[in-house]
Amino acid sequence: MATRFPAFSADAGWAFGPEAMRSLPSTAIVHSFAQEVILRVAAQARRDRVEATAPKIALLCEALLCDDDAAAADFVRDARLGGMPVDTLYYGLVAGAVDQVGHTWAKDDVAMPDMLRTSHRVWQIMNDLREVFVRISDRKPGQHAIFAPCPQESHMIGLTMTADDLRRRGWEIELVSRDDHDALIQEIERRAPITVALGATSAEMTLPLTRLVVALRAHIPGVWVMIGGAITTEEPELLALTGADAVANSAEAAEQLMLAHLSSLMERRANRF
Repeated sequence: MATRFPAFSADAGWAFGPEAMRSLPSTAIVHSFAQEVILRVAAQARRDRVEATAPKIALLCEALLCDDDAAAADFVRDARLGGMPVDTLYYGLVAGAVDQVGHTWAKDDVAMPDMLRTSHRVWQIMNDLREVFVRISDRKPGQHAIFAPCPQESHMIGLTMTADDLRRRGWEIELVSRDDHDALIQEIERRAPITVALGATSAEMTLPLTRLVVALRAHIPGVWVMIGGAITTEEPELLALTGADAVANSAEAAEQLMLAHLSSLMERRANRF
């Protein structure tokens, strides 16, 4: 299932559907989304990669902040096609440039509409790079997934029952729970999963889920993220708001989606070059 993203315009920021607009203030989601994108990707910058590509990092930073919406994506694509290693491409070039953007933002040298536009460009680049990370991965796809409730989510019964159901179907499911956003990201990153399922029960969890999806993509670029729980029926615009890959409200639906994802991974693995 393809990831859907909120539409964007420089004047209005992300444009949400009518149901989503009623469930959460767009300004809160957009600002938090932009902040999470910039700070999370910037945190991935590695000095050994940054020093090796410093001139290109400066050029990409300029492209991210310029008026041309395609300039940054084109720059990254040209670097990839030019043979830049994927680790250097993401942890050096992209993360290094975003780190410089973040410093500029911290000094109030970038207006909020421009920062929202820039963070959207970074998010699109991250999405484009996911395919590259998936293609080059040496990890063998398997019936394994991390299940985690959204931080502060008090209802664990549904997620636990779904995990147990999938275990009976032959899946290896690790259930991870942390009350703190950063602690949960660190725990999931330590396990380096291919598939993550996040659970939530109410529409009020949409913003925390959005932050989780952004953070997971920044720390594990090729990860596939599914959202489950009662929120999937309460918030019809969940995919568009969070940028997740899929939603499921039953163990059967979750298994079908995860199997389809594994099939896609194996096909890419067989056809990689």
